[in-house]
Amino acid sequence: MKKIYCIFYCLCYLESKAQDGVYPNSQAFEKEQLIATNAVVFKERYSSVKVKNGSTKIYNFKNAFGYRKGEKDWRFVGNKSYEILNKKGIYVYRLDISNEMSNQLYYFSKEADSELISLSKRNLRKAYSDNQDFVELLNSIHWQTRLEEVIPPFNTLRIAELYNYTLAKK
Repeated sequence: MKKIYCIFYCLCYLESKAQDGVYPNSQAFEKEQLIATNAVVFKERYSSVKVKNGSTKIYNFKNAFGYRKGEKDWRFVGNKSYEILNKKGIYVYRLDISNEMSNQLYYFSKEADSELISLSKRNLRKAYSDNQDFVELLNSIHWQTRLEEVIPPFNTLRIAELYNYTLAKK
């Protein structure tokens, strides 16, 4: 009986793991509807994804919104792939410009398919000027506070937590 339970648990775990695949557009991304999920080969490149299943197809910013690989979501913009760090309320992205942790750039957008804007208090105040509570909260935090930092206990980004806090107040 223990073996059956163990096998069932393992199958449920494997089923619940996120599949690798491609988001054809922003609407599919928001609904988490992937295509090319049964690929034999799924290789990431800096600005594209190579999917091989019988035939080979390359997805990039011209023919797809982004992709999921290893339980992480990525968005194509121009000739680059940006990791999507937060997709609830405010979209936050990271671009690794080298293999070192210190060489990362952060961006945000108001909608899944809107333009990426460099993550800074000034740009956030400009983009969310219609949300006065959020602007006041941004003005109250220390200028050296890292907005992209993950804060405990829920392991969410600081900027996402601040934004969601102002939405909850309304």
